[in-house]
Amino acid sequence: MLPKKTKAVVASILTAAMTTNVIAATVVPASAARTKSNKYGDKTYAQRFMSMYDDVITNGQTNGYLSKNDGGSGSFGVPYHAREELIVEAPDYGHETTSEAMSYLVWVAAMHDNIVKNSGEKFSGASTNDLAKAWKTMEVMIPDVQDNFWQASSVSSQYCGEYDTPDQCPNAWAGESSKTAENPIFNKFTSVYQGKNGNGGLYLMHWLADVDNWYGFGSGTEFTFINTFQRGEQESCWETVPFPCVEEKKYGNSQQGLKGIFNRDSNVTAQWAYTNAPDAEDRAIQGVYDAIQWKVADSSVTAKASEMGDELRNNMYDKYYQEISTNTSWSNGNAGDKSKHYLMNWYTSWGGALKSTGQNWCWQIGCSHAHEFYQNPLAAYGLLTSMNMKADGAKQDYTKSLERQLEFYLWLQSSNGPIAGGATNSYKGRYLTYPSGVPTFYGMMYVEHPVYADPGSNHWTGNQVWAVQRLAELYYWVKKNGDNTGVRPGGMTMEAALEQILDKWCAWFVNNTILTDDGDFYMPSNLDWSGAPDTWNGSATSNSGLTCKITGYGNTDLGCISSLANTLTYYAKAKGVKASDISGMTASSVGGSFNYKIDGVSNAKAGTKTYTAKDSALPKASLFLAKSLIDRAWNKGRDNLGMSRTEHNGSMARFFSQEVYIPESYNGTMPNGDKLQNGATFESIRTMYTGNCAGAETSQECIKLVEELRAAYKKDVANGAKWSNKYSASDAEGQAELAKFKNIANVDLNYHRFWHAGDDMMAMGVMATLYPDMKPGIIDDDHHDDDTTKTDYPKNVKANYNTQYHQIQFVWDKVSGADRYGIAVYLAGKWRVQTSNITTNSYVTPKNLTPGMTYKVAVAARVNGKWNTTDPIKNAITVTVK
Repeated sequence: MLPKKTKAVVASILTAAMTTNVIAATVVPASAARTKSNKYGDKTYAQRFMSMYDDVITNGQTNGYLSKNDGGSGSFGVPYHAREELIVEAPDYGHETTSEAMSYLVWVAAMHDNIVKNSGEKFSGASTNDLAKAWKTMEVMIPDVQDNFWQASSVSSQYCGEYDTPDQCPNAWAGESSKTAENPIFNKFTSVYQGKNGNGGLYLMHWLADVDNWYGFGSGTEFTFINTFQRGEQESCWETVPFPCVEEKKYGNSQQGLKGIFNRDSNVTAQWAYTNAPDAEDRAIQGVYDAIQWKVADSSVTAKASEMGDELRNNMYDKYYQEISTNTSWSNGNAGDKSKHYLMNWYTSWGGALKSTGQNWCWQIGCSHAHEFYQNPLAAYGLLTSMNMKADGAKQDYTKSLERQLEFYLWLQSSNGPIAGGATNSYKGRYLTYPSGVPTFYGMMYVEHPVYADPGSNHWTGNQVWAVQRLAELYYWVKKNGDNTGVRPGGMTMEAALEQILDKWCAWFVNNTILTDDGDFYMPSNLDWSGAPDTWNGSATSNSGLTCKITGYGNTDLGCISSLANTLTYYAKAKGVKASDISGMTASSVGGSFNYKIDGVSNAKAGTKTYTAKDSALPKASLFLAKSLIDRAWNKGRDNLGMSRTEHNGSMARFFSQEVYIPESYNGTMPNGDKLQNGATFESIRTMYTGNCAGAETSQECIKLVEELRAAYKKDVANGAKWSNKYSASDAEGQAELAKFKNIANVDLNYHRFWHAGDDMMAMGVMATLYPDMKPGIIDDDHHDDDTTKTDYPKNVKANYNTQYHQIQFVWDKVSGADRYGIAVYLAGKWRVQTSNITTNSYVTPKNLTPGMTYKVAVAARVNGKWNTTDPIKNAITVTVK
């Protein structure tokens, strides 16, 4: 807040009538606030869903979300991980796609069909049965090349221990032919299913593909399967070597292809191999189950989802099919069905020799590690109650899996409320003896961060909201439809178990998520963990020794914000909350436990109310927070392409400095000629980022951003910053090193991730479906959420920069009834009006402002002939000419 004297100066100056010519807007960057109309309007949540869907799906190719490559006639373009190219997360390039993105396409298409049919609103020209189109598109991720696999009488796995660090691969140890075990469930599928298009093979998705062949492993710009992670828990995305799933030895070198980086074979057999990520298949199945409940299902899609879910039982097994028990060892032998943990593990992988080799061997492995956020009891419930799995034992396996997954959440719930990491049947991935005193779950030991440690896999709160959304939705459907599965997780009914988890979890998030007085929001973004759960003995305990601590807050991860809102909406509806129940609630009704210093944020403060798990007001507060987050995310993030907020990432320093281990004995090349040899770096094997392409061309927008980051990196290095390659990004030492890259961390990054858009749409669609009378902004006839109240001054003032002409475009929310807007700039100790004759909600400065100059800018509105001269300062922003 500024002193009253300063406010008075602004008021007096803004009241004066001044005129300045308004210059036409120039090209607006992707992060700009929306300046065009919404196709279907924005007055209801259904309209907002449909308008966003029009941007992301219907016009997804035009807006850059979808590739021109598609699944054939009657499909959509393949979704990219993000419309922007320079993004390094799990994918190392934005125009790769994932099974995750494909599953979101199916989920939002189901919601689209529901909104069009059931919302009661008319959407002229809207398509129908998009679910079938989405599923056909998703089938692109189910591999065609699975030579010999479906014809095999059995498939086996040969043991090779997992590596602690990438540089141990492959020389520390290799496969041991004396330790081999068979997949006990394989023949159950080959006897009843014919695979994709009747051509055999597993009807599961590989997790990663190069949509337009940027790496060049395929032909032209065709869709190409690739893989990355291979070398243990410390192999971050920055340390991977991308390689083709179909290894024909065209690249790398002629004897070993690229596979020679990961094994000791001097002459690698031409082969294929794929790896799934079962949370993606389960999300697609969840979407089909939703479609069934909303009565918009497609029978052929339901049959395919049933087949996919049936074959996901491959993900219920230990990696090498060893017995699930404390301190598993190879003395157990080939354990058969005793190797089922009934959880959704991290992957199943399968592969074999190409037919062209004249060989017919093939293999499959499961995974010993299970993470909390890969579980989906809702998908299990849907498969059991609404779909038809054909393979022997499916109903029995999924009944046990449904119960086991719910018990997993009961076991892992911290005393605070959030869900801890997971468990493994193979300590260190090598079946080592468990550490003394480690708690167990049906013989599997607790792991704080399963599978990946750079950074630790359960820090990010996205894992929380993704996982618990499924639980909240399941809770809603069980309350609505009942439960005839007969499961008794922890000795409780399914409804009671879900309620116990959700009450505690929702209370924690409602208490720790805040709404600010300028229409913004902050939710916990990062958690550190301490302690461990109690050993599971058949019923849930308080887990008093297991806690989490908030180590970060954020407001740019709109996908997580929306997923939290989705979760809270289902929870509130299942609890019987009505729209009118939140009347009179304000921002201070939530966030009562907030106690964190957010850098650069002065108005983040705790609410006045906290809730316990059994507080009767908690479900109401949950709905209020859900609605507020959906509304505020729309207001803050809506742009001409969808929704996005500018973010910053100091770890991008690793783009220029991260070493990628290549064995000294190996030498090869990438398709574009990049050298694969000892001493390689992330960038040195990806010079496509600077335009050295063998396949799809890199955009100039991407190349320009690389160079902007490079210049910032060089400044940081000159100031003493260094990434030593010694630490994980989760280590205190690693975090300290990255914190010194201050220039890198100040580079604006504007992303439109496909999964973000999916979660944004789903949150709006769920609100429209469960609370059709709830309107954006309005709580009831007399109350408005404080970020969307009808006001007489502009809110959400944003600046977009044109570096070519050194101009700034200002945009803001329209004010109802305003016929003029004015802009004032704080210069030489005074506020000076630049113009008061603006008739739209945008203004572009003259060209050639001085780069580096910083200004404070306020925007006012004239309504009914009067200027509000008191409040505009609340929306004043600081800008620096670029």
